[in-house]
Amino acid sequence: MKKIFENPYAELYDISDEVPHTIFGYWKGYWQFDDTEAMEALHFPFNYIREHQIKVMITDYQYLEVIPQDTAEWIDKVWFPTVVAHGLIAEIVLDASELIGQLTVDFMYENVNHDTGLYTPKVDTLEHAKKLALQFINDLQKKGLLNLP
Repeated sequence: MKKIFENPYAELYDISDEVPHTIFGYWKGYWQFDDTEAMEALHFPFNYIREHQIKVMITDYQYLEVIPQDTAEWIDKVWFPTVVAHGLIAEIVLDASELIGQLTVDFMYENVNHDTGLYTPKVDTLEHAKKLALQFINDLQKKGLLNLP
C-alpha cells in the first residue's frame, strides 16, 4: 500500500500491489466547497485515476462528518462524472460511523449509478471491499475489458 495523497480531508493509497488498478482512501471531516484543502483532496483522484488506469476505488467514510449542499452538488455534477470519464468503473463504499455521516453518504450515492453508470456497492469491512474489488478486476480481465501488466 503506497500513500499517494494526504491532507486534513483525505488519505489516499494506491493498493495496486494487492488489488490491481485499485486505490483506497479515507475521506474525513467537513467538506466545505470554499475550503482549498477540501477541494484539493477532491481533485487529486482525477489525474491519478487516468494516469494509472485505476478502475476501482475503495472509499472509507468512517471519519466523514458532513458534506454541505453546495459541495454535494459539485460532487454529483462534477466529481462523479469526471472520475467515470477518466476510467473509474466502481467505487466500493465503507459507510460513515456517525448517523449524520451515514445520511450524507446515502444522499451522495443515491443516484450515482443511474446518472453515471458507476458501480457503487456498500460493504462492511475493508477486507470485504478488497475481495469484491479483486473479483471485479478479475471479471473485467476475463471479459477482455482490462489488460493486466
